[in-house]
Amino acid sequence: MKSLFRYEQKDSLLHRLDPRVKLLWLFGISVLSVVFGTPDLLAILFISTLPFWFILKPSKSRIKAMLIIFGSVLLSFTISQAFFYYWAKEPLFTLIPSSFPLIGPLTGGIYFYADGAIYGLYQSFRVMACLSAAMLVIATTHPGMLIDAFVRFFEIRIAGKNYRIGIPYEIAFMVSSAVSFAPTMLEESSVILNAMQARGLELKDIRRKAKALKYILVPLVVNILRAGRKLAIAADTRGFRANRHRTYVNELKLKRSDYIFLIYTILLTSGGLYLSYMGFGGTVPV
Repeated sequence: MKSLFRYEQKDSLLHRLDPRVKLLWLFGISVLSVVFGTPDLLAILFISTLPFWFILKPSKSRIKAMLIIFGSVLLSFTISQAFFYYWAKEPLFTLIPSSFPLIGPLTGGIYFYADGAIYGLYQSFRVMACLSAAMLVIATTHPGMLIDAFVRFFEIRIAGKNYRIGIPYEIAFMVSSAVSFAPTMLEESSVILNAMQARGLELKDIRRKAKALKYILVPLVVNILRAGRKLAIAADTRGFRANRHRTYVNELKLKRSDYIFLIYTILLTSGGLYLSYMGFGGTVPV
């Protein structure tokens, strides 16, 4: 799972794209996942992100983690909506009847609805489309370039001076650090578990695994605090916030491929918004 949050260094078309363009594409996918309401459009939106994965050719570990994430989202949405679908008609079968002691009178019975399961299956495409786009941006954008994109999203020139428009550098650094700490936490958890198993801890069943969580929490928090302290010291020694006007080694400039991808993003987003305006938006029952 830790591979999902790591930058994968390659020389692909997506890696060479400007990070600001990729962020705009991610924003467009997120907007369309909210405004779309029909099953077909939600499925097409998710499928539209898959060709970029074929271009990237991710590692086997990343593909395995993606399948686990997508499968978990699809299964959880399908099952939850199958039991709690608001527009449900006739249940497919009864899990707990209304006459069952205590639980039955409180819930009115728990039933499995086929139309609810189908509805949950379609709605899972909303989350999977956003996840797929976000993981693509993380996998193809170096953390340093991602910070630059947040800080220097675009520039305007007024009275002979250039003004950079973006979020404060401190916030961009915080967001990038939070993303990079996710694989660190997973690695630390794995190291702690291996150390406990080497000392005789058995993790054969779910009960013992749940019990082992309390032993993981304290050393995990301590190690994360140590890593955060090292990061703060490294930032201070390199002059973090020492000068209000920062200079950059790499300048962000749009190339031909960036403009092509930007036009694709604009057409995709505007076309989706138009379809939503024409009556294909909102969340509708199936």
